[in-house]
Amino acid sequence: MAPPDITAASSATAALGPWIGRALEVGGGIIPALRSLGAELPPRRRAAWAELCETLAAGDASRASRALEHDPDTWIPLLTAAAPGATTGDGASEAAFLARAVDVVVTEDTNGRWWLPLVYPFLVTVMALTVTSFLAVLVVPEFEKILGDFGMRLPLMTEALLGFSHFLREGWGVLLAAAAVATALWLTAGRWWPSWLRLPGSRFAQSGRFARFAADLLAAGVPQPVAFAVASHAVDPQDALAEASTDSTRPGWLSATVRHALDGNMPAATRVRLLDRIATCHALRLAASRSWISWCLGPVAVFVTGLLVFLMVIALFMPLVNLVTVLT
Repeated sequence: MAPPDITAASSATAALGPWIGRALEVGGGIIPALRSLGAELPPRRRAAWAELCETLAAGDASRASRALEHDPDTWIPLLTAAAPGATTGDGASEAAFLARAVDVVVTEDTNGRWWLPLVYPFLVTVMALTVTSFLAVLVVPEFEKILGDFGMRLPLMTEALLGFSHFLREGWGVLLAAAAVATALWLTAGRWWPSWLRLPGSRFAQSGRFARFAADLLAAGVPQPVAFAVASHAVDPQDALAEASTDSTRPGWLSATVRHALDGNMPAATRVRLLDRIATCHALRLAASRSWISWCLGPVAVFVTGLLVFLMVIALFMPLVNLVTVLT
């Protein structure tokens, strides 16, 4: 499988040459075990893992550097188990590398299911739209014919419902086009939108990834400036943290605790443990900040669905009630 067409490695990533070479040396010796691990993955991730194995088997440092730029969540943790100068020949490095690979698979499985809390509100919203569209397109026109036969003056609510029904039946193409454009804008321009339009916890997500990457790189013995630059570039290539940047020029998504871990005067081992704990805490805060989507949006969607159906029923039967009142 050909390597992905991605940009050349950054200067910071290029400084990881000894660590990348060591990863190729250790990982290249356990390709059968790594392939067996990849065989257990879902089909959508199996191809990416096969590309990792091919890169390790090829032993091409340039290709590995580009792969690290493209998939830092997989490659940066593996560098932790492949520190230059580690003991070779006793199987310890290979075992550590394989264990780290298992950790990567488990972590990606967990992080890849961030969308699970959205399933319930999404299904409820789709059901609400389906019910509303069904009533507006199939039921309302039949009532419109009945009301038209009486030639009576319709209440404002009924007129609004009939207008909505006409728009939905005749302008569905416009609605689909608008939805497609909105989705494209959300996916491509979301990072420039104000924070209240983004998913909650975006800062925790970015700061947590940075802390995790930095902790892994420092644990592997990467010099601190290089580790911070690589971690920042992996999180946000457009707004990477320069090696000599000051606090005022650092990315706005860095949390206060991560900034303290960057600037604090502490031993290297303490900094690694602190960044690791910050990454774990940010992951928990991210999950908590987005948990409201599951328990809030679902009931809101149910309430809105019921309210719309109630208003539609009232709008349809108000003229009939008025007619019965006049006749009696």
